Amino acid sequence: MKLMNRSTWRRGAAALLCAAAALCGAASAQDGYPSRPITLVVPFPAGGVTDVVARELAHRLSASLGQAVVVDNRAGASGNIGTHAVARAAPDGYTLGVLTVSALSIGPHLSRKLPFDPARDFTPITNLVNTPGAVIAAPGTPFNNFPEFVKHAKANPGRVTYASVGPGSIPHLTAEILAKAVKVDMVHVPYKGAAPAMQDLLANHVDLSFETSLATTMTYHASKRIKVLAVTGPNRVPMLPDVPTVAESGYPGFGVQGWFGFFGPRGLPPAIVDKLNKAAVQAFVDPALRQRLEQLGMQPETGTPQQFRQFLAQQDKAWAEAVKDLKITLE
Repeated sequence: MKLMNRSTWRRGAAALLCAAAALCGAASAQDGYPSRPITLVVPFPAGGVTDVVARELAHRLSASLGQAVVVDNRAGASGNIGTHAVARAAPDGYTLGVLTVSALSIGPHLSRKLPFDPARDFTPITNLVNTPGAVIAAPGTPFNNFPEFVKHAKANPGRVTYASVGPGSIPHLTAEILAKAVKVDMVHVPYKGAAPAMQDLLANHVDLSFETSLATTMTYHASKRIKVLAVTGPNRVPMLPDVPTVAESGYPGFGVQGWFGFFGPRGLPPAIVDKLNKAAVQAFVDPALRQRLEQLGMQPETGTPQQFRQFLAQQDKAWAEAVKDLKITLE
């Protein structure tokens, strides 16, 4: 057997010492995390429901982690600009994001040109809220509940119109999934935003809208300016207790809703993931926060990183099948 000479042994020993120092340094950095402010990216403008959730999370994370958590609104490209910013961030825990179903579960099956890979480029930390939608009708429509709408739509194929915030959006896909489930033919009228779509609904220029922001729905419902026919999620929402789900209205198994989740970039160390997960879950236990979110039509739901990964896999499969079934593609 050939013995190692002294110079080789010294080089090997030095390499081992360097590796050990690097590992100790990484462990020390993680133990001291966070040691400076954290940026929380929101891929939509300030004031929207995603921004509200992120700011509530940031406020509570700041208190529990002992460092400022600053919300950075990076809007554009249907949420893809901000989502990409999280994907290409350093995996050190100082750039995180509140990201949504649109970019991570739906977008990959609609577009071939995404600048990120949802399955590869992110570290899931926890889901935060689910966002059930609603089928709402203009005040002048000749139907007042979901069964009456279905009966009217079947008697008038291609004449019922519905508004959405654009092709490929959750309202658009929800409407098409529902139309297929109840076997009706409707006309899609896309808008460049939720506000003009709602104004045209209130003015009876379109018959229906498929809303994801129940805060807006509840405001107009309270003043009786719209008719809320059904909730599209799997369960009723506390702020609209008398409004049935689509499933309860004769279509068992129907359930379409969005979600907002807490993510880091790929490669986020497990110790940091665990620390952020525990802080976020604890934040959403707060009864005052849960009540505020429920008043905005959102349903808080957190869990472990593993549970979130399983949820994301289920969502990816469900939306892939839905988009394929509807034969919708966006370039």
